[in-house]
Amino acid sequence: MRSRLFLALAAAIAVGIAPATASPAPPGVRKLHVEAGAVHATVGASGKQVRLTLDPELQRAAERLLARSGAPEGAIVASDVRTGRILVWASRGDRDYVATPLAPSASLFKIVTAAALLEGRKVNIATPVCYTGGMSAITAADLEGRGATCTVFGEALGRSINGVFARLAGRHLTADDLRNKARDLGFDGEVPIDIPVAPSTANIPAGGLGFARAAAGFWSGRLSPLGALFAMQTIANDGERVRLSLLAPPGAQDREDADAVTPRSTDGRGLRTDVARTLRSMLEITTRRGTCAKAFRKPDGTRALGTMPVAAKTGTLVGGSPSRMFSWFASFAPSDRPEIAVSVMLANDIAWRTKANLVGRELLEIYFGRRRPGPVARRR
Repeated sequence: MRSRLFLALAAAIAVGIAPATASPAPPGVRKLHVEAGAVHATVGASGKQVRLTLDPELQRAAERLLARSGAPEGAIVASDVRTGRILVWASRGDRDYVATPLAPSASLFKIVTAAALLEGRKVNIATPVCYTGGMSAITAADLEGRGATCTVFGEALGRSINGVFARLAGRHLTADDLRNKARDLGFDGEVPIDIPVAPSTANIPAGGLGFARAAAGFWSGRLSPLGALFAMQTIANDGERVRLSLLAPPGAQDREDADAVTPRSTDGRGLRTDVARTLRSMLEITTRRGTCAKAFRKPDGTRALGTMPVAAKTGTLVGGSPSRMFSWFASFAPSDRPEIAVSVMLANDIAWRTKANLVGRELLEIYFGRRRPGPVARRR
């Protein structure tokens, strides 16, 4: 009888998930099969199958979106917020990039900083903050003086204001505060899931300018799209760390069966409930009037998802070798009654075709559009 670990590894390799050791695939492991009603991986010469929780239609749509993006490397992963079941696990490039911490976390790391500030009761959404500069970098001068531009903390996450997070972290937080919260939210270490995955890493200098830059999302570590998904799912679940699952339970014939057979499983708390709900309201600003408001508008000015509220965070950073324009989009929707969490990472060439926020929006449109014919609207 194959061990549970072997089956997990076999299923992982069958969908392209590279184990941390990058060892060769065991003999007889075949590719993933997407069928009309289920997704499974074939294991061994006998043709034994391991059924996965993926949604076949949504999986195909994600693969098409990745191919159309033209990015040399990229990934899309989505989950059912309530159960933690993986609905999409799509990757583009020479390895699986869903569970590979390739890209810097960029401005997604501001979620960690915001959570640490709120959990420490250092700020609230009405806290006034003044800042200077920080549009594309944080300098020592940006941390001095009162600051020429003022806002409130509640606007800073959705607008991704670097100077706000650099200043507030320097005043109120330590490197340990950020590391601890990064672990809680999936930005550092492994996320709870039923297959082996590589851990994301958070690199936080002890203090000074390096600490301020890291708090604002400048090279704070390497994050997998799976880690970003887990952070958004945790916020969507009012701070509860719901375990993710890719392997369908024995006897499940489709995803609905899998949801019914296995109850939701939790792994403790990542956030206080009040903090998660505050973050949710801050993340809604991203798609309303923040960094991807334009991506959520159609050419005629109407909202791409109608009146549905969407919580999201974007991130962009250029670097690496070969040089890449890393683009992030992490979200959940509807933000008032969450159903699906989505994480998209594109590692584009410097000349790029599209960004992660547009790809993520399109996947959300596909998910909700197929279940609600006509204009996508907020549920009543």
